[in-house]
Amino acid sequence: MAKTLKSVAAVPPSKPLSPDRSGKFIQKRWFPVAIIILNSVLATCAEVLLKIGAMQPLAIRLPTPFAFVSAVLSLWVVLGIVAYVGSLFLWLAALSRLPLHFAYGLASIVHILVPLACWLVLHETIPIGRLAGMLFILAGILMLGFAHK
Repeated sequence: MAKTLKSVAAVPPSKPLSPDRSGKFIQKRWFPVAIIILNSVLATCAEVLLKIGAMQPLAIRLPTPFAFVSAVLSLWVVLGIVAYVGSLFLWLAALSRLPLHFAYGLASIVHILVPLACWLVLHETIPIGRLAGMLFILAGILMLGFAHK
């Protein structure tokens, strides 16, 4: 007996995924948190890119009232702005899934990520007092995260 191909119309439609499966738990509980973390990482990248762009010599010299425009024309600054726009879209996606007070608290991770990125990429120093403050922020974020239902 010869095998024949079935047309798409002849194939019965598959059942949609049941909302009772374990994937719902992951999607509902951890996916929004992952969006917030990704948002914070992207905002950190934006800050570092803007700093690099601000430290670069200007490629185009404009008269004094318009000098800031030449800084915006830097590739690093443009990349930083693109990263901020991406971060904004992630923030809006997270806000549609989480309460604002929880999302905003988790986004405080950026206060840890930016100094660490500056230390790693820009070779800036982190004073001991700021490091202690970063540990307190981390403790607060962890408390907030584990208290979330």
